[in-house]
Amino acid sequence: MRQIFTVLHKEVANTCLCNLGLTDSRRFSTKCKGMPAPRRGGTPALRLLSVAIMLMAAEMTHAQVRRENLYEFSLPRMGTILRVKLYAGDQNEAHRAANAVFDRVEELEEIFSDYRDDSELTKVSQEGAVAPRVVSPEMFELLAASQRISELSGGAFDVTVGPVVALWRAARKTHALPDAAAIAKAREAVGYQYVELNTQNRTVFLKHTGMKLDAGAIAKGYAAEQGVALLRSRGFSRALVAAGGDLFIGAPPPGKPGWEVAIDSPDLSNGSRACTVLLHDVAVSTSGNAHQFADIAGKRFSHIVDPSTGKGLEGEASSTVIAPDGATADGLATALSVMPPEQGLKAAESLPGVSAYLIRQSSTGWRYYSSPGFPQGCHEAGKGGH
Repeated sequence: MRQIFTVLHKEVANTCLCNLGLTDSRRFSTKCKGMPAPRRGGTPALRLLSVAIMLMAAEMTHAQVRRENLYEFSLPRMGTILRVKLYAGDQNEAHRAANAVFDRVEELEEIFSDYRDDSELTKVSQEGAVAPRVVSPEMFELLAASQRISELSGGAFDVTVGPVVALWRAARKTHALPDAAAIAKAREAVGYQYVELNTQNRTVFLKHTGMKLDAGAIAKGYAAEQGVALLRSRGFSRALVAAGGDLFIGAPPPGKPGWEVAIDSPDLSNGSRACTVLLHDVAVSTSGNAHQFADIAGKRFSHIVDPSTGKGLEGEASSTVIAPDGATADGLATALSVMPPEQGLKAAESLPGVSAYLIRQSSTGWRYYSSPGFPQGCHEAGKGGH
């Protein structure tokens, strides 16, 4: 195809304007002197050009059709199952792209995991109170996002809640409530205001000894977005990456307005999910105690801890946030789980492109709350808007 256009270039440049009837232009009129008048069907060069254009169109259409195959992959990552869905031309190129995502998320896990003794997060917790520490761009970006969400939520989200979370992790294993004195002691080292970020030097300083950072409530959303960004850089824009309840969604599938996303609900009274929405080019995260909880002394405690009390949240609930970026969706979904519903919705709606959908269990039954900007499927009777 490229050779055809190379051969045509010179002749077409000299004849196409004349044969297209553009002889009224003073700028090009000299090109038409001595040239034959336009004839039916055009010159051989133009006819060949038309054939070449049609061949190119056919080739592009064929390429588009080839890329309409959906491939799905999954591997354990970041304490959950990481799922990759993408449209690609064949399984081999799809597999290579998915493996690149898995490798990238593994890199991020090595940065953000508080379960690994050699992770960057662990080292910041251990050494950050000694002197300002230079951190990776990913670490600084995530901590900066954490600070913004902490300030917006009044501390309902706090990346420094690690000392308290450690107590509740132990409680899930022993099925015994953490000691009140131990919680009080752990809370002394909790406070997002103790984290000092220096943008110019890209450093982090912890202004209180005994602090322990925990990025578990924000890192998976960030990782999902990073995965889709990598796929886009390789030409796979029609894709999504899900890390548990945290998704980042790329361009819509071919011929569809968006990806179907089912919003999990703890309300199983009607035997179905709350709603299904169509989304593209956004992040969506759902936080709740449907999968991670501890039943202790006849009560169910969520893995989500209220930084202001040091206690795991009680009762059935879920919070879903749609946002332009993964860190905001993930961190804010956690914050809204802690905040009163009306206050949480107000905080979410203060950010451009952000909306929320909350489900809470009360003494009178299930209650649903939704932002005006949340997809309309969740505003149906019995599904939201209360």
